[in-house]
Amino acid sequence: MNPVKKYLSFLPFVVCFIPFTGFSQLRVQRALFSQYQFNGLAINPAFSAVDQDSRITAITRNQWVGFEGAPQTQTLNAYTTLPNEKTSIGGMFVHDRVGVESEQAFFLTLAQRVQLTENSHLAAGFTSGIGYYLGNYGSLSDQDPVFVNQSSWRANVGLGLMYFNERWEFGFSVPYLAKFNVGASNSTTSLSALRSDFYLTANYRFRVNDFIKLKPSLLVKYTAGVPLQYDINMNAYFEEKGLNLGLGYRSQAAVSAMFQVKLNQRMQLGYTHDFMTDISLKHQMGTHEVMLNYRFKKARKSYYDSVERY
Repeated sequence: MNPVKKYLSFLPFVVCFIPFTGFSQLRVQRALFSQYQFNGLAINPAFSAVDQDSRITAITRNQWVGFEGAPQTQTLNAYTTLPNEKTSIGGMFVHDRVGVESEQAFFLTLAQRVQLTENSHLAAGFTSGIGYYLGNYGSLSDQDPVFVNQSSWRANVGLGLMYFNERWEFGFSVPYLAKFNVGASNSTTSLSALRSDFYLTANYRFRVNDFIKLKPSLLVKYTAGVPLQYDINMNAYFEEKGLNLGLGYRSQAAVSAMFQVKLNQRMQLGYTHDFMTDISLKHQMGTHEVMLNYRFKKARKSYYDSVERY
């Protein structure tokens, strides 16, 4: 197919979602995982078109252990590539809890990729889902009428783009482009809308020697009215041992130590400990994040079998 025709056929997939930018998101923000590189679907729905594997990933994150009401997040996501090897679909369940607020949400994802050159591709992903938010404010006081429980069903759509080749990956995503209130309980106060988060990601893979591969990576998160946040990470993959060790820094927040190990050819276990740098949080015991990932056997080989996503 002529390259120009490829771009034109891909354009409507992206343009149809642009009008949604600028809207607000669900009540509870999507958590930012330290192991986001191994759980890319959590922040960018286009990630499944890059990976080209069929995977299921579970992550639990307990933040600021020792603080009552500290954030806790659990996710379960899965995706697979369709037989045409250009389209992928996925789903994700998220459970968030912060203090007396909680949300359970389910999202579906759709991603499509096109080949730009012999070794480079562009992928676009779309996500849509629904979540149930509960603010259990009544548990704070059973006598003050101001503390009234709040609940709401919220629908959401999001968008992500990724450019990638054998060594580089660049991504842009807005997991929450638009929020729709599809049902709320009667209450004396209203639920406040949160701002959308914008993500930029980049990473580069290269081999140091016959045993070690390195992957430096960067994530930038922008939210209007909030200081710009960035994550800088360096991961070292020891191919013979199936072991991945990494260090990371999150601006004005934490230093992270992480590892991922292959339990077998298809299963991977990961753990991250975040050491908080904020002196106001010195009495907590850090943040713990555990990941379990399973990769399914491919029905047939493709170009991506020669590109290991470590």
